[in-house]
Amino acid sequence: MKTQQQIMTDYVTAFLDGLVAAGIQKAVISPGSRSTPVSLLIHRDPRIEYYVAVDERSAAFFALGLAKASRTAVLLVCTSGTAAANYYPAICEAKASRVPLVVLTTDRPPELQHVGAPQTMAQDGLFGKQVKSSITLAVAEDSPELLRYSEWQGRQAVKKACQSPAGPVHLNMPLREPLLPNLERRNYPRVEDHLIAQTTVSLTGYQSLFEKKGVVVVGEERTAEEARLLLQVADTLKWPIIGDPLTNLATCGVTSQQHMRQIDGLLSSATFTQLVQPEVILRFGRLPISKNVMLWLKGLPGDVRWLLVDDGQEWLDQLQVATDFLPYTVTESCQAILQLPLKPCADEWLHVWQQEQARLTKLIHTATWPTVLSETSAVYHALEELPAETQVFVSNSNAIRMLDRFIQPSEAVTVWGNRGVNGIDGIVSTAAGIACATNQPTILLTGDLALFHDMNGLQMVQAYQLPLTIVLLNNQGGGIFSFLSQRTLAATDFDPLFATPTHLEFAQVATLYRLAYEKPTSLANYQTRLKEAVTSRRPALIEVQGTFDEPVTIWEDFLRQVQTQGSDR
Repeated sequence: MKTQQQIMTDYVTAFLDGLVAAGIQKAVISPGSRSTPVSLLIHRDPRIEYYVAVDERSAAFFALGLAKASRTAVLLVCTSGTAAANYYPAICEAKASRVPLVVLTTDRPPELQHVGAPQTMAQDGLFGKQVKSSITLAVAEDSPELLRYSEWQGRQAVKKACQSPAGPVHLNMPLREPLLPNLERRNYPRVEDHLIAQTTVSLTGYQSLFEKKGVVVVGEERTAEEARLLLQVADTLKWPIIGDPLTNLATCGVTSQQHMRQIDGLLSSATFTQLVQPEVILRFGRLPISKNVMLWLKGLPGDVRWLLVDDGQEWLDQLQVATDFLPYTVTESCQAILQLPLKPCADEWLHVWQQEQARLTKLIHTATWPTVLSETSAVYHALEELPAETQVFVSNSNAIRMLDRFIQPSEAVTVWGNRGVNGIDGIVSTAAGIACATNQPTILLTGDLALFHDMNGLQMVQAYQLPLTIVLLNNQGGGIFSFLSQRTLAATDFDPLFATPTHLEFAQVATLYRLAYEKPTSLANYQTRLKEAVTSRRPALIEVQGTFDEPVTIWEDFLRQVQTQGSDR
């Protein structure tokens, strides 16, 4: 007869075999007692590369970054009790941004539930609607059927997480003592090959639409390969293409005359928006982050034909105007369009957009702010002369908006962000996960509040000596509110509730986590220090001291020039 130790060991081993067979290669573990058998068996398993993060909230965002960059599911493991609750923010982001995570929470067995046992709470269905599925597994017993069940649940969890739309799944595993497993295992089954069948797509029924005046609108994170395909489609159709920095249209290594980069400024001009009335909108995924894009699209006439391409089987249409839903991947739909014998629309349609883009580019090049160190100029110059395959993670609030408004074309750089729920929590940890998964130099552009919110993520950066350079845009508080209606409040109301300065000395933060630290005093000094930090591949923090109102002042001055000169045409 098997001992309870061996029963538990076989059960957890079968579960891990199922995970590995379905594609799990990386895990992020947070230390704890109830999760001991899972953690120890992963530690001994040569098939799984694992990382240890003490803070579960940081661990979950780190796993999110790993999964984003590797484009595969990542396993999360924690003990029972409130440890699991700390996963919740990252799980919300994973659900909204369609990132596959397998979340394994360990738990007390049924006889210790609802009787006052320590470190015990209701974990069944803990994450509610934020996960694709949630299962509390059976307790291990000496049964061949349960071993097959455990292995099957592991396989199914990965498949569910990766199935479109991808997202997090939750498994709650009750474990009885003893918690130390038998570590004598020697054989590890090989990982299965996973082949994804290609879908043949035909869009011949839409050919006439692709010959009209149209605009390609792209949202969400896209690979360089997808970005290049999208630019090729725009070139073929002779349509302008718009999208935010996360689409990588500006950083995929292809400079396109079809790509309208300063789209937030472009569409701020009423004169220009009256000139550009498309007949067709071809949209991939969600809307870009620009509010002016959203307002322009929302104001288009009702007879515009809207084609929404989204392989996630979800009609994610914030404006509720899409007329046609195309449930295909970017690659499938682009290749189908490129195979059509098209007669592109007249050149004049594209020329109107290109002339306006050229005018805005000239306004930026003749402005003085790009020559003086500030938050905005630090972001503007951040993507210059970077090594090939550099990763850039952009925080929410001001950082992503500044990059969106003033992005320059850059060679072979991949831009990332957390735009599922758009929070500032977990920014450092997600960027650390990106750096870890890619093993490439990585830049994080972040504000002071987002860095403060996730300082625990710096422990992972230091522990694994990740090639992460943090560019801290320090305006002493929530500078994003300078752009919002709250800024009209009296200082007595605005400052304590929205400005919220931290008054932290970030040089001391760098010392605590043993990061190289610089605080440049000129633009030239900043550019030199950034280049040195990225090239060194050592963890570093570069603090750019800004002022609370500087970004909004630069942006409003730019808009005034756009609108004044635009009205003179």
